Amino acid sequence: MKYRLTLDYTVPEGTLAPYFDALRDGRALAAQCTSCAATSFPPRPICGACGGREMAWRALTGRARVVRRTDTENGAFALARFDGADGLATVALVNPARRHATGRLVAPPDERPGLWLYLENEDDDHA
Repeated sequence: MKYRLTLDYTVPEGTLAPYFDALRDGRALAAQCTSCAATSFPPRPICGACGGREMAWRALTGRARVVRRTDTENGAFALARFDGADGLATVALVNPARRHATGRLVAPPDERPGLWLYLENEDDDHA
């Protein structure tokens, strides 16, 4: 059986609005715990390291290293570690034909949601 399903939904941004605004501009904004300085990207409202609930926004460079990668018929995805952040983030790859292990966060193509990584040579200019 095959059914077509259409779903319209809105993600309430709330206290994470600065993060989503930064993503739309292709910038990485992380949450840094004011108690233990753990930095999460994507941000969490509660610190995963100490359970603290007070966070401050911290701009990251947007550079990331691919840890694991999956290529599918519908695109390529990866787990990436962003410079300056603890933990990993799931990203979609903008240019999956490139096989490089580093990249930078970019604005979502065609206003599609999520984190998008543009793969580049390690010696490319990151400015």
